[in-house]
Amino acid sequence: MRNGTRFLLTACLFACPALASAAGPKAAPTGAGPASWANDLTPIAAKEWNYARAAHLLERAGFGGTPEEVQKLAAMTPEKAVDYLVEYQAIDDSKLPAFVPSGIYPNGHKLVPLDQIVLGALLTGKAYGVKATQKPPLRYQPTVNEFYTLLISEHSEMRRASQWWAERMLVTPRPLQEKLTLFWHDHFATSQEKILNYELMLAHIETMRKHGNGNFRALLVAVAQDPAMLIWLDNRENVKGKPNENFAREVMELFTMGEGKGYTEKDIREMARAFTGWTTTPEATVKQKAKFIDSPNLHDKGIKEFLGQKGNFNGYDAIDIILKQPATPRFVSRKLYRYFVREDLSPELNDKLAKVLLKSKYDVKPLLKTIFLSRDFYSEPSYGTQIKAPVPFVISTYRKLGLRAIPGVPDCTETTTALGQLLFFPPNVAGWPGGRSWINPATLLVRGNFAQTLLFPGPGPYPTPDKIVADGYRRIPLTFPEYKIQPRVWDQKKGRMEPVSLRAYDHYLSGVKGSGMKGKVMEKAPPKKGEGVMVPDTKMTKSKMSKVANAEDYNLAVGVYTGFVEAYNRVKPIPRTPAELNLVAMTRAAKVTTAEGAVDYFGRRFLSVPLHADRRAAVVQFLRDELKSGTIDYKSKDLEVALRRALHLVLSAPEYQLG
Repeated sequence: MRNGTRFLLTACLFACPALASAAGPKAAPTGAGPASWANDLTPIAAKEWNYARAAHLLERAGFGGTPEEVQKLAAMTPEKAVDYLVEYQAIDDSKLPAFVPSGIYPNGHKLVPLDQIVLGALLTGKAYGVKATQKPPLRYQPTVNEFYTLLISEHSEMRRASQWWAERMLVTPRPLQEKLTLFWHDHFATSQEKILNYELMLAHIETMRKHGNGNFRALLVAVAQDPAMLIWLDNRENVKGKPNENFAREVMELFTMGEGKGYTEKDIREMARAFTGWTTTPEATVKQKAKFIDSPNLHDKGIKEFLGQKGNFNGYDAIDIILKQPATPRFVSRKLYRYFVREDLSPELNDKLAKVLLKSKYDVKPLLKTIFLSRDFYSEPSYGTQIKAPVPFVISTYRKLGLRAIPGVPDCTETTTALGQLLFFPPNVAGWPGGRSWINPATLLVRGNFAQTLLFPGPGPYPTPDKIVADGYRRIPLTFPEYKIQPRVWDQKKGRMEPVSLRAYDHYLSGVKGSGMKGKVMEKAPPKKGEGVMVPDTKMTKSKMSKVANAEDYNLAVGVYTGFVEAYNRVKPIPRTPAELNLVAMTRAAKVTTAEGAVDYFGRRFLSVPLHADRRAAVVQFLRDELKSGTIDYKSKDLEVALRRALHLVLSAPEYQLG
């Protein structure tokens, strides 16, 4: 796996001709133990503990760190270092900032499907807390507008929540807590795509944060009763007489036992009956808070038979029966091992880890300590062989640079999305595929471009990707002039969507200079002809998007455009500030005096495995050429740029993709 992974990454040449040569001789990771350590759960001895292994521990049990943070762990014994990370409840995190909502429900109503509010609108004349109708044309447009405003607001607010969680990962004094929360988010994959309620998604993540290193049974019960999960896997609709099998299937297939590991379709059907009645209260208004309900009236009290057991079981009984299955501790321990150590796991080692989990009655801490202290964890097959997932890749870069805030340039959410991982939006119930799927020629280029933009953000003002109206809807004010839609664009200085004339808006979308929009800071450069903006055919648009209701009572396209404008004014903007970096100060503090020393310092600080010899030589020569010398002159005004260019090459190297 180790050599295969490196070959895959090296074969995907990144965008730097100087580093595109064939791989040279490989240097062994300085912290890797001998091959004989593989599969050995014997705790690593104090005499075997060093800085490189402390860095490996912090990389896997967190998101990496600065040399000072690594040295803090290296100065401890292995046992104390592992305890420091695993027993994180002992560390005060009260200063971590809470998520600050934008206030996307000013009318007191949350998002519910349009068809669910029609009757109430007819009876009360209101929908989503606003007047449901207006004078023709587009009589029912206010309802449609507010629906799309709430829909887009939910996604935009979730984007802010993603930025907030990323920053929590960056600055938390409990890195393993956030790494475990990310693991459980993938394990119990639940998406805002269906939940459409950022508050429920944040509460869902908090449930996993609370139970992350605790008892797996307690976590499983808490997640099964979490409103977001009840909606996600439809157990909210699971009632006697009409059982819904979605949750019962996934709780065995994806959460506990593994696909096809000892259960049948009959077991799924019968178990679904046990979970009937586990539902949640509605949350259509800000006064309503979704809460778990175990409803006796909706529960099937009949005899059920599954997994070899027979009785009048409820949800708690079903979970306890699942936990007694031999497949469950093996599945859970295997998934944790593969997340923190490596993909390859022998059946014998899996059995040993499962026994640790069973002995502790499903407490996760003993298993984590066994893994992190083991020689196997520091063995060569485990060391520097894990492809970094997008979120850890980005966060570890920030942490190793010593940043204390997520920069707005490049956009964190856009970066991880382009790399294949968007927080709060796992692709399906199975979560992210991970492993080699993270790397291909396109994502390697994105990783290199991320480092480029981080180190060289360029002059402001910076783009605001969270405030761009989606392609295909930008021209709506021009497509339907008869509706007199006020076009608006994002004004970065004022922090809101500002009105402009139709003529100026047309010029802006067409890329015509002198549009009369002076003082407006646009969300991005006007698209070139044939790019970005979809210019709809008027006849097609009116037949497909406009005439969806009798007598033009509402227009969906107008609703979407209005929704973008109103949502962007409700949702707070993400600050667009570049990272505060000073590589000159960094290398000076490390007493670096030569180009070769600078490259080696960057390697020690940022890489889990050293650069291949030919790649290291190429970067050293590049920096020498930039400096016009082999030594570093700290008085040179060009030094910062030269160091950043060299670091960009290091962060774009195949070796940096491994942790």
